[in-house]
Amino acid sequence: MAKIAILGFGTVGSGVYEVLCRNAAGVSRRAGEPVEVKYILDPKDFSNHPAAHLFVKNFDTILEDPEIKVKLAMVATTYPGASAHQVELEVTDVLEKSIRKMDNVDNVESYSFNDLSLIQVELLTTVKDDDVEQHWDLLRRKVNDASALLPSGANTPIVQDDFGKVFGMFYALTGDGLSDREMADYAELIKREVIEIEGVDRVDIYGERSECINISLLQDRMANLGVKPAEVLATLNGQNETTYSGYYDNGDNRIRVTVNDRFKTVDDIGKMFIQGHDDDQLRLRDIALIEKGYEDPTRNEMFYNQERSIGILVAASSGSDIVKVGKAVEAKLAELKDNRLPAGVDCHKIFYQPERVGDSLGTFVINLIESVVIVVFILMLAMGFKSGLIIGISLVVTVFGSFLFLQFAGGTMQRVSLAAFVLAMGMLVDNAIVIIDGILVDLKAGKDRMEAMTAIGRQTAMPLLGATLIAIIAFLPIYMSPDTAGVYTRDLFIVLAVSLLLSWVLALVHVPLMANRRLHPAVENDNSGKRVYKGKIYAILRAALRFGLSHRLGFTLTMVALLLLSAYSYRFLRQGFFPDMVYDQLYMEYKLPEGNNSTRVANDLKEIEAYLKTRKEITNVTASIGGTPGRYNLVRSIANPSLAYGELIIDFTSPDELVENIDEIQEYLTRQYPDAYVKLKRYNLMFKKYPIEAQFLGPDPAVLHRLADSARHIMENTPEVCLITTDWEPQVPVLTIEYDQPAARALGLSRSDVSLSLLTATGGIPIGSFYEGIHKNNIYLKCLDGQGKPIEDLGNTQVFSTLPSLNGLLNEENMVKLKAGTLSKEELIESLMGSTPLKQISKGIDVRWEDPVVPRYNGQRSQRVQCSPVPGVETEKARLAVAEKLEQIELPAGYSLQWQGEKNASDQSMKYLFKNFPLAIILMIAILIMLFKDYRKPAIIFCSIPMVFVGVVMTMLVTGKTFNFVAIVGTLGLIGMIIKNGIVLMDEITLQIGQGTEPVTALIDSAQSRLRPVMMAALTTILGMIPLLTDAMFGSLAASIMGGLLFGTVITLVFIPVLYALFFHIKHVD
Repeated sequence: MAKIAILGFGTVGSGVYEVLCRNAAGVSRRAGEPVEVKYILDPKDFSNHPAAHLFVKNFDTILEDPEIKVKLAMVATTYPGASAHQVELEVTDVLEKSIRKMDNVDNVESYSFNDLSLIQVELLTTVKDDDVEQHWDLLRRKVNDASALLPSGANTPIVQDDFGKVFGMFYALTGDGLSDREMADYAELIKREVIEIEGVDRVDIYGERSECINISLLQDRMANLGVKPAEVLATLNGQNETTYSGYYDNGDNRIRVTVNDRFKTVDDIGKMFIQGHDDDQLRLRDIALIEKGYEDPTRNEMFYNQERSIGILVAASSGSDIVKVGKAVEAKLAELKDNRLPAGVDCHKIFYQPERVGDSLGTFVINLIESVVIVVFILMLAMGFKSGLIIGISLVVTVFGSFLFLQFAGGTMQRVSLAAFVLAMGMLVDNAIVIIDGILVDLKAGKDRMEAMTAIGRQTAMPLLGATLIAIIAFLPIYMSPDTAGVYTRDLFIVLAVSLLLSWVLALVHVPLMANRRLHPAVENDNSGKRVYKGKIYAILRAALRFGLSHRLGFTLTMVALLLLSAYSYRFLRQGFFPDMVYDQLYMEYKLPEGNNSTRVANDLKEIEAYLKTRKEITNVTASIGGTPGRYNLVRSIANPSLAYGELIIDFTSPDELVENIDEIQEYLTRQYPDAYVKLKRYNLMFKKYPIEAQFLGPDPAVLHRLADSARHIMENTPEVCLITTDWEPQVPVLTIEYDQPAARALGLSRSDVSLSLLTATGGIPIGSFYEGIHKNNIYLKCLDGQGKPIEDLGNTQVFSTLPSLNGLLNEENMVKLKAGTLSKEELIESLMGSTPLKQISKGIDVRWEDPVVPRYNGQRSQRVQCSPVPGVETEKARLAVAEKLEQIELPAGYSLQWQGEKNASDQSMKYLFKNFPLAIILMIAILIMLFKDYRKPAIIFCSIPMVFVGVVMTMLVTGKTFNFVAIVGTLGLIGMIIKNGIVLMDEITLQIGQGTEPVTALIDSAQSRLRPVMMAALTTILGMIPLLTDAMFGSLAASIMGGLLFGTVITLVFIPVLYALFFHIKHVD
C-alpha cells in the first residue's frame, strides 16, 4: 500500500486530499497498489475536520523505546479435514517453494497442523524499513502464484504482515451482569469512538464470543415421523438463501421484486414446514431442538480477575506522541463512561504504554539532571568555582542545543537518547576542560590576556576535532548495525555525534569569551618561566613515569601480563545478551500437548489464577485462552493460536516484588502442572520464545525424534537447565472410519456423504446464517441420540445423501415396480433420501496415532529441543553446559544441528555490530595519521587501547554486572575516549619535543601538563555515570565505562610515554 503525507492543508493541500478521496479507485489502479493518505502536516487547528485524525503538527515523538520495524509476516492457509502431514506436503511445501524464491529472506519457518498451515517469513535485518512493504507485496504475489497449485479443498492463503504494529494501550472491558452480546456492542461503540481520535491508527477487539444457532435433530422422533435428514437440510438451504426475482417497471418507476421469507427470528426457524411433508404439517421444531448458543470450541476467551471480559487494543500512529494520544484516549473513555456506558461497565488498564513512557522518561530526565549536577560540582571542586561554572554553562548549552537540533531533525526522545546524554556527559566537557586548563596555564605564566585566550585554541583546535571525531566514530558500528539490537541503541551515535560536535564548537568560541570576562588568576611560574607542578598527585605521576621509563620493557611486559590475566578472567564474567525490562508485570505461557481442548486449559488457568490471587504481591491477573490477545508490547513473544494454549498477564505491586517472587512462583507451577509447559516470562527486547533451543534438521521424522530424544535426555541430566520441551508434539489419537465403498455405493452414498453426516455428530454442518439487527448468527445442523444427547457411538450416526442419486430411481427393478404399482411413494422417497447407520457402510472404526504438527525450517523438517536456565544461571553458561555433550551426538548424513534462541540472536547482533568495526578502525587510523603525519604515533595510541579491557573485566567481576550487549556498546565507546585522551597527550609530547625540550623531560612534562584535563575528563565521565549504574538496561554499560576509563586513563598517562620511548628509541633517562 502506498502511504501519502500531505504537507500543508491550504488551497493546494486540501484540493489534493479531495481528489485522492474522490478518485481513490482510479488513483489506486494507476499506481498499481492501494493508496492511502496517512498524514496531513499543518500547524493550524483542524479538530472539526472529518479527517481530523490524519492531522499532525510536528513529527517529534515521545516514546519509551525507539521504534523498531518488525520484519516478519505470516501466511495462514486452512485445509479442512487434512492431517498435519497432508497439510505439510500439499500446502506448506508448495507455498514455501514459491516464497523461498524471494530475495532478502532470512528464514522461512512453518508449522503444519491438522487443517492448518502457518508459514512465518522473516526478512534480513539489512532490509531498509522503507522497503519492507515492497517485500510484503512481493510475498503476496508469490503466494498468489502458488495458490493455483494447492488442492481443491484448501482455502485461499491469507498473508498477515502487521506484526510490527504494537498496541501500546490494552484495556479489559468488563460489565457486571451484562450478556456477551451487550458486552460486544459496548466494545464496538468504544472502538468506533476511539478510532476517530487524532493520533490513533488502529483499534482491535479480542475475546468476543461468536453467537450461533444450533439445530439439533432428534433421531428417534425423526424416525417415528418418517423425516429424513436430507429433507431437513434441503428445507433449510432453500428457505434461507437469497433469491433473485428481478425488477418491475411501473411507468417511470423501476421497482425491485423480492420474495421475503428469510429467517427473522429464532422462532421463524422452528416454524418452518419440512419440505416433502406438507400433508402432515410437520414443523422443524417437532423434530429438532433449536437453541441459541456460542460456537464451539471457543477460539479466543479473555478474563480479567476471573470476570469475563473483552480486550480493546489501541495502537497510536507512527510518529505520534504516545503520551498525548494516551491522554486523549483516556479522556474519550471517561466521556463514554459518564454519558453512554451503563453503570458497571469499566475499562481496566492491562498495559498502558503512555504511563510507562512518562515514568521511564521522568526517571531518565532526573538521571540527566543528577549527572549534570555531579559533573558541574566536580569541576568547581577541582578547577575552581569560576572555571567550573564556565564549563558547566557550556555543558548545559550543549545539552539544550542538542535537544533543539534533535527536535528540528525529527529525532525522538526516549530512554536510549536520554541515556546517550548521560553517557556523553563527561565527554562533553573534555574539550572545554582542555581549553580552560590551557588558558589558566597561559594566564598564570603571565602571557598577554588576548594571546592566552586564543593560543590554546590555535594549538589544540585540530587535535581536539580529531579526538572528537574519533570519539563519535567509536559508536559508528552501532549506528550501522541493522539488526534489532543495533536499531534499539542507534540513537547513542546520533546524540553523541550532535552533542560532541557542538561541545567542540562551544569550547573554541564560548569558553574563551566567558574566560576572558571571569578568569583572573595570579601569575605562578618560576624564574625560568616554566610551569610548576605541585602536589602529591604530580609527584606520584613523576615517580611512576621515571620508573616506567627506566624499566620500559618490564613495564610493557607487565601490562601484557595484566591483559592476558583479564582475558583469562573473562570466562568468569556473567554473560548475557539484553537485560529484562524493569516492569511490574510479566506474562505466563501455558501449553498442553496438542489434542487437549480449551476446557482443560481454562480450568487450569482458573486454578493458577486463584493461587496467584492469594499472594499479597500480585494485584491483577488477566487470562486469555487460545492465543495471545495481541502485540500490546513489542518486547514479548507471540504464541501460535491453539486450543491447548493459554496465558496470564500478571501485575505485581512493584518491579522489586516481581523479581523477588518470580522464581518461587515458577517452581510452584512447574511442580503442580508437570504435564504442561508453564513458563513465567519477563519482557525483554530479545523476545525469543525459548532462551535455549537446539534445532535438528533433516528429512526423516523418525530420525529427528531419535536425535531430539537424545538431546532431551542430555538436558534432563544437566542441572543448569529446566523447563525442557520440544516443538514436535506427541502423537495424538485419530478415529479412522474404514469406509466400505461397495456397501455405500449400493445405497447411493459417497465418501463425502459419510464425512458430511459425521459432521452432524461432531461439530455441526454450517448451513447459513441470519442477522438479528447487526448481529450475525451462524446456523449449524447437528444430530442427537434418542435421549437428546450428543451421539457417543459414531457407528450409530445416520448417513444420508445430500444429492440423492438418480440411479435408484431409474434402475430397471424400480421401473418395473412402479409400473406394477408395487412401489409406493413413501418407499421411493425412502430409497432416495433415507439414511443408513454408519456401521452398515463401514468395516469398523480404528484408532490410529499421528503427528498433530510438523515443523519445518528453510524447507527442511526440523525438531527443536528447548529449555531455560535455572534461576541464578546465565543463559549462555547454561547453554554451554548442555552444548558440551549435545554437540557430541552423532548426526547421520543429511542431518544438521543449529542453535536458535538467544544464542542465534546474540550471534546475529555481534556479527552486524563488528561487521563495520574495521571501517571505524580505518577511519580512526586515518584521522590520527592526518593529525600527526606519522605512523608510529597512531600505533602507540592504539597499543594503549587494550588496557581498557583490564578495567572493564575487573569492574564487572567486582560489581557482579552482566557483560551483555549494552556493556559491549560501552566498551566500544571506551575506545574513542581512550584515543581522545591519547591524542591530547601525544599532541603535547609532539609540541614539547618540537620546541627542543629533552625527550625524557618532554615525556614527563607532557604527562604532567595533561594530567588535570585528562583526569578531569575521566572523572566527570565516571561520576556522571553514577545515576545510570542502578538502571537495569544501562547499568552494565555504565559499569564497563566507569571501570575501563578509570584504569585506562591512569595507565594511558604512564603507558603512552613508555611506549613512545620504546618506539622512538629514547635511551637516556635522568
